[in-house]
Amino acid sequence: MNKIIHRLLDLLELYFRRSPAGKLVGTGALLMAAGSTFDVKLNFGARASEQEYLEGQLATADTEWWISAGCLAIGAVLIAIGLWFSWQLFQDQRRKRVIAIELRGLTQSVDTILESAIPRRVLGARHALLIDVRNQIDGTKTQRQAAIDLVNLLPQQLKLAKDGRDRNDLAVYAGGLAPVPVLFLAGTLLASESAINWMDWDRKELRWTSPNDGIDVGEIAPVDFSSVNGDEIVCAMSISYPIDRNELTLSFPNLPIVELKLDGAYPGRVISETSIQNIMQQFMQVVAVMQGMGVRKIHLVLAAPSVLTMRLGSCYAPRNMPVIIVYQYQRAQTENPYPWGIEMPNSDRFSGLLTEQNQGIKS
Repeated sequence: MNKIIHRLLDLLELYFRRSPAGKLVGTGALLMAAGSTFDVKLNFGARASEQEYLEGQLATADTEWWISAGCLAIGAVLIAIGLWFSWQLFQDQRRKRVIAIELRGLTQSVDTILESAIPRRVLGARHALLIDVRNQIDGTKTQRQAAIDLVNLLPQQLKLAKDGRDRNDLAVYAGGLAPVPVLFLAGTLLASESAINWMDWDRKELRWTSPNDGIDVGEIAPVDFSSVNGDEIVCAMSISYPIDRNELTLSFPNLPIVELKLDGAYPGRVISETSIQNIMQQFMQVVAVMQGMGVRKIHLVLAAPSVLTMRLGSCYAPRNMPVIIVYQYQRAQTENPYPWGIEMPNSDRFSGLLTEQNQGIKS
């Protein structure tokens, strides 16, 4: 019941408070109210000659009724126009759809749903597409693969949610809090979407925020490719916090390591859209350079905000780039801090695949 009441209040605010239709209806109602109670008497006089003096009275409540009638007529017209605009707005609301894609994969996920952060001015019926893998992702190997299979269904679920609507009648929002490999996979699966409104969880303000309101971060430091040797490499990308190189050598012994990192750390911060675009471009350039040096498989270790992780996944092109496996960091496993990962889809397999390692990967 509370949800229905909240939705009705949202619609009333959309149709009558924040729209031109509401302003027209409000102005018309005021004019009609004023016209029905408008009572003005105006006395006037003029001397026609030395012996004649003319005087009169104009009263809206008496014979001069046209002022009240005019207010009532104009008010009625404004209300009619406002109601017509409200009907058109209602038709748009019925035709359009707003899809909120949210991933939940962390035990301590937030209670505020992403759908609630979509601005009320965005027209369309809301449709929440929630992928919750919290009960499976930290379980057994079978459970973890089941969680990945749920994420692999994202393109089909999104297609069903669109319900055959025209692209112009759709708005897609996406975000989530989940393990890094899951977020990267979701981004890869959403790469074909032409326009997505990305959202990130602001841990300081405790709310969903658009990268358009995020902060700018510095450039990635120059990358050293001197260690590249062979067709397999570890790529460590430090954005939120620095990645421990010693832990990398435990999980990936004897594999060369290439590091991408910012000059400073930005934990818990929402990164701006401009910075995200720059980092995505630099990431693709680094991958292209390594591919040109003969690299065919990249073991990606990523410490980055959720929305940036998804965006990096969205710029991965399986048909043109090396195989990428994105790993999950688990500090408690001191002998192997990166015990599992997800191999991204490729040209032959259109789904993510679980990869586990017990003793680390050796060259």
